[in-house]
Amino acid sequence: MVEVDLREAEPDDLPNTISRRENLHRPKGWLRPINSFARQLALRFRRHGAYLWLLFILGLAVYFGLNQKVEIFSIWDTIFGADRRWLLALIGLEVVILILVAGAYRSLLGKLGHHIKIDTLVGVHLKRVVVGTITPVGGPASMLVFVHALRNRGVRPVDALLAVSIKSVIGNIAFLILLLPVLFVQEPSPLLISGAAGLVLLVAIMAAILGLALRSTKPPQWFLSRLPRKGLRLLAQVRLHDISVPRLAGPFALMMATKLAGVLMLFFSLRAVGHNTDIAVPLIAYVVGMVFLLVAPVFNGIGFVEVSMAVALQQLGVPPAAAIGATLLTRAGELWLPLAAGIAFQAFETLSSRFGSNLPAAIPSLRPVPVTNKLTPSFKTNGIRTPTI
Repeated sequence: MVEVDLREAEPDDLPNTISRRENLHRPKGWLRPINSFARQLALRFRRHGAYLWLLFILGLAVYFGLNQKVEIFSIWDTIFGADRRWLLALIGLEVVILILVAGAYRSLLGKLGHHIKIDTLVGVHLKRVVVGTITPVGGPASMLVFVHALRNRGVRPVDALLAVSIKSVIGNIAFLILLLPVLFVQEPSPLLISGAAGLVLLVAIMAAILGLALRSTKPPQWFLSRLPRKGLRLLAQVRLHDISVPRLAGPFALMMATKLAGVLMLFFSLRAVGHNTDIAVPLIAYVVGMVFLLVAPVFNGIGFVEVSMAVALQQLGVPPAAAIGATLLTRAGELWLPLAAGIAFQAFETLSSRFGSNLPAAIPSLRPVPVTNKLTPSFKTNGIRTPTI
């Protein structure tokens, strides 16, 4: 196979043999029925699995509400009797989290040669929150929205995709820094251990792929030989940027601050419902809830996160009403508040563009033509010759 320098390679310079790799990966004759059945099953699961899960969660909520009326009224009184000062602090903290996330995006895009205002990136992130919540598995769809929104502002799709990928990796690494000490402090459940192991494996794979793509030397041949033609084109464009691990210290610090702010939000929620505790309790419960969010990212973890976080708080000595109330307040701050802001922002943007397009076109200004008293004679003879005398 021809050796290609991916820093200088154009798409037409890539080996033509890459387009024939599909023949090597086609299933054999006896595997085709199994492969077809697996594809149909996966397609049906992608179409209906998330909605079935949402229906299951709603059914459990109705069942709990009908059989635990006393607890429901107690939780209701706890939430509506929450301290308003801590609720305002919770809202302000969510604003800080949005600014930190937008700052991480801005820092990464700046290293790729794009300078975007932070308020613009806050709006783009709110669009991601909306799509990621209302879409069953919203990760890929929200990334597509991010790429499309930045493309309208002059950012190449490959650069936007690289920025959001790096942000995802360093965000998960920051979360692992909080997760690993919790596993040693609190006796973890088997489900938590398996979720943490899956997260570690996912982060390791993503970090390895980014490391191979961004390192100064050429990626190994075994890595290049397994990429399709479009993947090689994308890799060639990604390697045009000189990004090293030390240059990611700033975005990593911002993402680490967002994780700590999430812990602080649960602490504020506990104080709002009248339960005073040390910071270790919300730290452990927040980590447990976020592990379930990463393991089951369906509709932004609705159902998984609430149950796991509330159960963790109760196991740490928080009364049931306070645990459930604090969990619901935290989810309202980190999920429903940005979702409502994103929907309002998108509606305002749509109405602005619609009414802006209906405005009449600007009338061009007419400059007055200077008028003089002298008449300029015309010497045009229209082809008629004047006789001379």
